[in-house]
Amino acid sequence: MLLTFTFIRFIGEGLITYISDPLFDLYMPYVTALSNMLYPGILHDILIGKLIDGQIDYIQSMGLLTTGLYVTFGMVLPYIIAFYLGLSFIEDTGYLPRLSVLVDNIFHRFGLHGYAIVSVFLGMGCNVPGALSVRILETRKMRFIAATLLSIAVPCMAQTAMIFGILGSYGIKYILMVITALAVTYIIMGLLLKRIIKGESPELFCEIPPYHRPSGRAVMKKTWMRVRSFLIEAIPFVFLGVVIVNILYITGIIDILGDILSPVVSGIWGLPQAAAGALLIGFLRKDVAVGMLVPLDMSPQQLVIAVTILTIYFPCVATFVVLIRELGIRDLIRSTLLMIFTALIVGGVMRIILLGV
Repeated sequence: MLLTFTFIRFIGEGLITYISDPLFDLYMPYVTALSNMLYPGILHDILIGKLIDGQIDYIQSMGLLTTGLYVTFGMVLPYIIAFYLGLSFIEDTGYLPRLSVLVDNIFHRFGLHGYAIVSVFLGMGCNVPGALSVRILETRKMRFIAATLLSIAVPCMAQTAMIFGILGSYGIKYILMVITALAVTYIIMGLLLKRIIKGESPELFCEIPPYHRPSGRAVMKKTWMRVRSFLIEAIPFVFLGVVIVNILYITGIIDILGDILSPVVSGIWGLPQAAAGALLIGFLRKDVAVGMLVPLDMSPQQLVIAVTILTIYFPCVATFVVLIRELGIRDLIRSTLLMIFTALIVGGVMRIILLGV
């Protein structure tokens, strides 16, 4: 598993360094020319976004043709390709059933069994298939716990890519802080939910297939199908999120929302009021919301708190739709309340630990 994630990081960073960044360098003169034609005006704010020190910044400008394109294709897509390539490979080797058996004892402590690792692993690519996969669990209790833990503490690969993107420059220790916080939250919530959620948690019975040598053609085909599905689902939400953010800023609504949420955002979590906008957009696309934190000039410690809260407090709207179908309205409301409560507690504890206030 460690080798798999090393492979994902190596391939993702390689694609960014040698393909996506050079392509966006070639794209820069054209988008700069368009910016000069449209500046100033509302159309410029929507398509190009803000100019940072008089220049376009792909991460901070927040325009459809700048941040919208770069976040999707330049920062997120390389890691998505790497993740699904690795997932397809270990699927076709027959390793996943063995992984379920290996972790069975651990997941029984959370009221689940080894098959729950499937929803975790799929959720690390995209929370939507991760949420769909909880249906393989036999009881309502197990499906509720698996879906809630997935929503609270398992970031999708798009969000993970953004976390690496904004915290990587500060050092690996800040990325490890986020991963550690989410892992501890997963464990504590799992132990609690096993005891407070009524129902049965049966034993694991599964057939262990023989190992297979993966077909390169099949692996590439599965990778392409999953990447294509991500692009079809993600691009509209990324663009919609960028447009909504710009409208909120232009109309001043973001300042009003910041005032309303300031007792929580600033008082409990120790973040600037402007972070409220990112938290709201996180309901549409978590990766876009993480990218919105960059222009806020926060310290690395504040960024760690913010991206951890973004992971915990809600899944994206697409995952919510799936959870309604898999859990029902009543259990979804219970799960949502648990997410909000967990975000408040974890954010407050992290503020005390990291900011010392």
